[in-house]
Amino acid sequence: MASILEQVDAKVAEILSGWNIYSSILTVGILGFVGWVIFDTKDEDTHPLLLARQAVASYVRQPGESAIFRSPEKPHGYPLRTGLEVKPPGAPAYTAGKDGDLRDVWRRVAGEIPLDKNSPAGQTGKIMTVFGREDIAEHDIGDLTREIITIGKHLQEHGAKRVAVYLPNSVEFLATVFGAAFYGFSPILIPYNQPHPVLVHLLNETGADALVAEAGSLPLGDVSKEVPGLRQVIWTVEKTSRHMDWNEVPEGIGGKVDVSVWHELVQDQKAPSTVLPQNVAGQVPPSLVFVWQEKPGTEAEIVEFTQNNIVAAIGALISAIPITQRMSPSDTFLPAESLTHCYTLCLTMAALFSHATVAINSVAGHGVDLELAARNISPTVIVASAETTAQLHASTTSSITSSLKKLAHYFETQVLAAGRFPTETFFNRLNAPIRASIGTTPGKLRLLFVSERSGANTPPLSSTDLSDLRVYTGARVVYALTAAKVAGAVAQTNMYDYRIGVGPQNKHSHFGVPLSCLEVKLVDTPSHKTTDDQTLGEVVVRGPSVAGGEVSLGITGMFRDDHTLAYV
Repeated sequence: MASILEQVDAKVAEILSGWNIYSSILTVGILGFVGWVIFDTKDEDTHPLLLARQAVASYVRQPGESAIFRSPEKPHGYPLRTGLEVKPPGAPAYTAGKDGDLRDVWRRVAGEIPLDKNSPAGQTGKIMTVFGREDIAEHDIGDLTREIITIGKHLQEHGAKRVAVYLPNSVEFLATVFGAAFYGFSPILIPYNQPHPVLVHLLNETGADALVAEAGSLPLGDVSKEVPGLRQVIWTVEKTSRHMDWNEVPEGIGGKVDVSVWHELVQDQKAPSTVLPQNVAGQVPPSLVFVWQEKPGTEAEIVEFTQNNIVAAIGALISAIPITQRMSPSDTFLPAESLTHCYTLCLTMAALFSHATVAINSVAGHGVDLELAARNISPTVIVASAETTAQLHASTTSSITSSLKKLAHYFETQVLAAGRFPTETFFNRLNAPIRASIGTTPGKLRLLFVSERSGANTPPLSSTDLSDLRVYTGARVVYALTAAKVAGAVAQTNMYDYRIGVGPQNKHSHFGVPLSCLEVKLVDTPSHKTTDDQTLGEVVVRGPSVAGGEVSLGITGMFRDDHTLAYV
């Protein structure tokens, strides 16, 4: 035994006798590499096989068509999602909920329908408005309910059937939409800042008999003459302009148009209680009318969605996000896109239904400055247009001039390429990559929804651009394909799909899988046909969220090898 120890001791002495600075460097390097490998060995955010084959294809396909693709939430053989699955208070967890409609969304906000079985009775959601640079107002849900009752009753009593809503993002916009659901008239959601001739044409084409608009946004005298069916106008007035008389009717109109002011109606006819009308069995809630435009002033497509279409889309948008990442009362949701866009409105309704705080800012639309829109709040979830995010990407990329910042950006990009979302580390704190200044607490944003409008000539966002946006914002990005006659979205990417180099650069990235409320197939065209080797054709969508049940989008798409939808 002693001889063995003597041999070991001699061997150690021999090794140490030749030790030098190079030995120390080599040892530290080896130990550091092993430690880094152990520290950096983490699982991907989702299993790679779930990204390798995402949508579910039908087993057979018809001649001249591709297979039918569905969300893995609702594979073939199961019914597509049709609504919100609203359960009455106290219902057992195993009971099936009803589809519901927009009235149930507001009842959830007002606390009539609990968020879940553990929610305290009467717990309400939160809505706040951002005014200018500093002023932020949180609205009492009870007061908003009274406004919904007051405005809804007023329009109902005046015989309104189709009410045009010509407003920027505001609580009055939402109150009118909910008032329409409770009091049986259809809201016509017209994008703001239209040229006068276009606005008149839209009012006539949609058959509007009432109008809710921002005071001073249009000449009432001209509109009343050019829109013969208009009988009722309600002005919304900012606090700074309420000293003026907005009830005055221009000469020549006479008693043709009744003019009211929103805040005066609320004060004079304030509902005595917050009890909303009860649902009447067999009563079909009114539809919603959307105006689809590439930009304000251009040719428009008028689309009418039933509330069944809308709630199917809302339910699918909620379920498309993994349970651990869904919106909750701890979130602040900011719609940085106009609420007249169906995808934005449906996501806003999803946020309200989830009791997230909804922050409304009139600075919203195509190509707005996202940093400006969020400067007074700390949003955790944002929905924005492709124009807005492309502008954010371009401005932030141009600000990266330092080699160290480029290196930090490269390291986080490599982490994303490995399937993991970057987290704050010691090295990250030493040299953090450039971040976009979004909100009063940069870095709090966790989820960014980006809307690509089919056929609207929006700027392309490649997979590399989306990866950059994840680094710049510190948020996961969901890229959605939207269309005029599809409520919500046609398809949207998996929030854990961080892959880079998917598809050609300077072109649109893929759009993930169809939502669970619809299914997608590709129909052959003269130049694009589905074969055993490729799936190409014109995109056709059908399901509960589609106006009319089925529509061809008029675009050519493809399902890639990973079963994600993309432009050809």
